[in-house]
Amino acid sequence: MNMKTVHHAPVEKLLDIVVSILANCTSIKQVDLRIRPDLVLAEAWNREQFAQQSTLADTLNAFTASSVKQLREATQTLYRQHGHACRHDFTQLLWLDVDPNGLSSSAQAQGSEKGFFSGARNTYGRQLVRVSAPAYRETLLSLLYSGSQHGTTTFKPSVRAVQGLLELSREQRHQTVLRTDAGLGTDENINWALTHDYQVLMKGYNGKRAQAFARQIGDKDWYALRTDRWVAIVPKAPRYARRTQTLLLRWQTEKGMQYATLVHSLLDQDWCMIPALYDDRGAMESEIKMDKAGLLLPKRRKKRLAAQEALILLTDVAHNMLAWTHPWMFTESRFATYGALALVNDVLCIPGEVVLKGGRLHMVALRETHPYAAEMIVCLTKLLAHFGNP
Repeated sequence: MNMKTVHHAPVEKLLDIVVSILANCTSIKQVDLRIRPDLVLAEAWNREQFAQQSTLADTLNAFTASSVKQLREATQTLYRQHGHACRHDFTQLLWLDVDPNGLSSSAQAQGSEKGFFSGARNTYGRQLVRVSAPAYRETLLSLLYSGSQHGTTTFKPSVRAVQGLLELSREQRHQTVLRTDAGLGTDENINWALTHDYQVLMKGYNGKRAQAFARQIGDKDWYALRTDRWVAIVPKAPRYARRTQTLLLRWQTEKGMQYATLVHSLLDQDWCMIPALYDDRGAMESEIKMDKAGLLLPKRRKKRLAAQEALILLTDVAHNMLAWTHPWMFTESRFATYGALALVNDVLCIPGEVVLKGGRLHMVALRETHPYAAEMIVCLTKLLAHFGNP
């Protein structure tokens, strides 16, 4: 990237930003107070001292569309080195969740427009589309759009980008399930996915169609999932590019019955179990919420669109690093199920002492009165062994 090097190389400054995210800095401004004074932490990241917050802010503000593209390519290279979904065993299905999510911002920010932001009317912001591999807790792709961008138009470019990242063959695509909510489930998107050899489990976009289907289904044709939720097979469903099955969901709310369609190509599955497979996408929604709470994604706002994109890409790096630590150090511990929020707020901030001798790690001691200290020592021992006891 075409950025100035005075005291810190560009890649060092980007690394400092990733560390600030992992250290739970609420903004770049907190770098000077939270991580810059910690010289031992800096040495652990092969740095003499972290850069000043003003330097890091200038680095983000210097991003252009071209340098964002370079950063994206660099993060993809990092992912291919350490990622798990790109090493998936395709004798089993690979589930990919595609989800648009609103990020509110000031009306003056570049790309900030009125659009759909869940639970908020007349809100300005941008649209973030994420593709994740929930089995591995990994974020594979984040694309930032203007606030008025309709989610239906983001599906194809997102899938194409992930297909390139994972280098999916036709046979592998046939073992890959694209799972989306109603915002992406148009007939056009479903047909496109099917013609490109993917499996689909997508909630239908057309609410009026779901209401019409409900009138075709008799009372005895509903299968009870719970006392307030049912599913049925749609008898006269639309035909798509490949053989599919369309299900109708019905659930009770305070305002009455609500309906939605589920279109899927998993024809070897028991149809009454398909809603449970769809509900598993809650793992992605949970990851997004944890990134918002633990990695403070909505609080790190940049006025320039390229700067915001760069910050999101670096947040993805931090997110995936936390995901990769699970097999490195957290297996067989209580932390194995922890997400970003709990790891950043409760685990990675245990008080302690680090002793370095001759530039090498000599001792790590955690405050023994901390309830996680003993178990975390075991995890740290695994981590150091994984990296050859540096």
